[in-house]
Amino acid sequence: MSFLVQFLGLFLGVLSRTLLPYFRKLKQGKIKKFNKKYLYTAIGSVIISFISVILLLPEYEIRSEGIHNFYEGIRIFCSSFAFGFAWNSILNETSKL
Repeated sequence: MSFLVQFLGLFLGVLSRTLLPYFRKLKQGKIKKFNKKYLYTAIGSVIISFISVILLLPEYEIRSEGIHNFYEGIRIFCSSFAFGFAWNSILNETSKL
């Protein structure tokens, strides 16, 4: 169960970091189509985030007891979301160099 929550968190972190700036620029009229460079950095971010989350968050387990189950799930999801968002930001900025 915790593996699914971790992967969902990092995937949504990468997805939000990729699509939110795109939608903002599309609304402002600055761009007309999606740049494939950001898709490639998103794929790389998912891979790097997955490796880092699996290595750094193995001790978090979701127990099947009461309200602690919910709080531990939220903690795992938020940590994984932050890893995905951060790795995608790092790769986007380094690709601009």
